[in-house]
Amino acid sequence: MLRSSLFAASAVLLSTAAFAQNDASSKLRPVTSPVKNAGTYHLATDTWTRAKSPTANFGPDTLYNNTCLLGYYVVLSSIETMVDSGRLPSTNSVVGPGSVAGTADSYAVNGFQISYCATNAAVDMDVAHYVCYYPCSDATQLVPDSALSIAGLPGGGGSASALGCWILNIDLQGSTAEFSLTADCDIIYDGNAAGDNFGWAQTETNPNGAPGGPLLAGDPYGILAAGPTGVGCPFGDGTVFVGQDASTQGTGVGADDVFETDIGGAYAGCWYFGGYLGGAPFASFNHVVYGEGGGGGGSVGSSYCVGDGSGTACPCGNSSTNGGGCANGGGEGAVLSGSGSDSVGNADLVLSGAGAIANQPGLYFQGDNAINSGNGVGFGDGLRCAGGAVIRLQVQFADAAGDSATSIDVGAKGGVAAGDVKRYQLWYRDPNTTPCGGQFNLSNAIEITWTA
Repeated sequence: MLRSSLFAASAVLLSTAAFAQNDASSKLRPVTSPVKNAGTYHLATDTWTRAKSPTANFGPDTLYNNTCLLGYYVVLSSIETMVDSGRLPSTNSVVGPGSVAGTADSYAVNGFQISYCATNAAVDMDVAHYVCYYPCSDATQLVPDSALSIAGLPGGGGSASALGCWILNIDLQGSTAEFSLTADCDIIYDGNAAGDNFGWAQTETNPNGAPGGPLLAGDPYGILAAGPTGVGCPFGDGTVFVGQDASTQGTGVGADDVFETDIGGAYAGCWYFGGYLGGAPFASFNHVVYGEGGGGGGSVGSSYCVGDGSGTACPCGNSSTNGGGCANGGGEGAVLSGSGSDSVGNADLVLSGAGAIANQPGLYFQGDNAINSGNGVGFGDGLRCAGGAVIRLQVQFADAAGDSATSIDVGAKGGVAAGDVKRYQLWYRDPNTTPCGGQFNLSNAIEITWTA
């Protein structure tokens, strides 16, 4: 389903109810019993692999990992659905505060993890996923891209004093329930949750007047020291995007202190806990998405010299906020990222530019140095950040969205060898909407240390 149709109803709802956030502290409960690992339920065969048995066959990558438990769960009303959101980054996403570069533009999902506390002896659960979800919008107006009902999950002792708290994995491999999630909702990094997030919903469907709810997770700044090493769980840690494995606790990319609930198919409000400044947890919910990440392990290179005013000022005050270069006629900067690998032998590095000027040429180039200590110098409408022994790699025309990518062996064209540190940037034309009159601009830069 196209994002335009998905968000038509959401935009109206967000202008009224969704941003009228409700304090969810009354829903917060401490976890008073050990959180147990129930193992893995294999949907295709209706069998279980217990926690201490060999791992399930889903993956091989952990696409989304919000598992840094905070010691609380949220108690929901009977038949109340919790809807939360996160992000699966696309290949044109950027590396920066609150963002990572993705390894694919569509991810095949073959498993996920849920968690909850319950009092009933057995729990029936509905879980849904949405490719595109604007946080706190009314999910009852959307058709989920995946919906699954699972009966007979482990619960508690049958009374409020006998709480049972569980983490379990659902293996979709080989079943008809496998699904895909499009990266950044529509393969375009917008730099905000409204255009980039996916959503998931969780409902205990047999609460019998004694409902439980999902476990809270996520500590992106390490303030609560919830991580296994006592220093919190950094943003994005534990996912394929930063090269960690599934056993590493993490705060999911795009996790935020906001969620929605609905009751019986009717919107029931937008909720938050106030976050750190309010003396409350950073309230997102434990969730993991498994599948095929592609790309061999993450983004390539480290971004520097962004046009946000933190270094050298953009030529006419045309700063950007999306992690790219100085703002162009489109209102934001062009974002350069690398994907594939930094291996000379693999010869699979791709440089991608997003958000340049539609149908205009751009030059991908390589330099030895980070100009002005990496802060760049004014050049046209932007900043030149890579220089010294410059090599022109390839000219590519941007598509209608302002996006382009290299199609050559970048390492061979640049004459690189293992151990070389090179800097890369995209120069592009902006002849008609040029904000400073220079008629051209540049992206941010990335630095790559090449390996064999």
